[in-house]
Amino acid sequence: MNGIHIPVLKNECLEYLNIRDGGVYVDCTAGRGGHLEAILKAGKNLRVIGIDKDAGNVKYLEELFDGYSQDGSKVHIVHSDYRHINDVLGFFNIKSCDGMLFDLGFSSIHVDDAERGFSFLKDGPLDMRYDVTQELKAEDVVNDLDLNELMHILKFHGEEKNFKRIAFAIQKHRTEKRITTTKQLKNVIYEAVGPKRHGMEIDPATKTFQAIRIYVNGELESLKEGLDHAVELLNPGGRLCAISFHSLEDRIVKQCIKTGLNPCVCPRGLPECLCGRKPYLKLVVKNFISPDKKELQENPRSRSAKLRVAEKI
Repeated sequence: MNGIHIPVLKNECLEYLNIRDGGVYVDCTAGRGGHLEAILKAGKNLRVIGIDKDAGNVKYLEELFDGYSQDGSKVHIVHSDYRHINDVLGFFNIKSCDGMLFDLGFSSIHVDDAERGFSFLKDGPLDMRYDVTQELKAEDVVNDLDLNELMHILKFHGEEKNFKRIAFAIQKHRTEKRITTTKQLKNVIYEAVGPKRHGMEIDPATKTFQAIRIYVNGELESLKEGLDHAVELLNPGGRLCAISFHSLEDRIVKQCIKTGLNPCVCPRGLPECLCGRKPYLKLVVKNFISPDKKELQENPRSRSAKLRVAEKI
């Protein structure tokens, strides 16, 4: 777990979280504490909860913030999935909060550690688990799921247009020899669709690795649940900030905010709303915020980041 993770859009997150002294804030993806530490420095008498699925991150953060008592603020670090935000806050007798931050996807720490198996740039075991206590690994997905389910994962979790060709190639290879490393899987993908060539924006293996990672960690289901709980737990005036890195995540964030802006479930065509549901969110940022040129130069991995912000009414 050695390495440096640069928090993306840190200054923008601080600005739009609108930190108030005495407030309660939740970093739902605490990682290595970059955003969390910035939140603590932005106010006094704060109560900040950091949640992370990765036990290595949790241990690091517990040591980093052990005995923290600056400006009367308190820090709680929790090993959990953000889909359980309500249970986490309930444990601390917290019924509501003033800001929620989601920094989605995997971090540089995961990418750079070959033993975690998240990246095809380095050879390592096919793992991809954020929470290493869970049983399901990427190796199990690649070798044990039936062909139709594998195609479904590549198509809908990776938005991979060559999902059939890649799935059939995986099936062929796994019947001959179990696929256990990132290098093996990358080579299977390359045999199916070819390696990266000049002019390609992304490597042909990227979307398959993304799809398997998302499935292994249940990322999309967790995000839907986590965002719904987050919105419910926000105080009036509280802010929801979510940074996404690919279209699947961003779509879920957009839909959550859109539902809050217009929760009406009446059939189309009615002259007026009969369901009586009222908006409970308002936009703080019309579309989304992207990293500026300076941040892109300092941290190229931030290039696909989109920050969306909404406020509880």
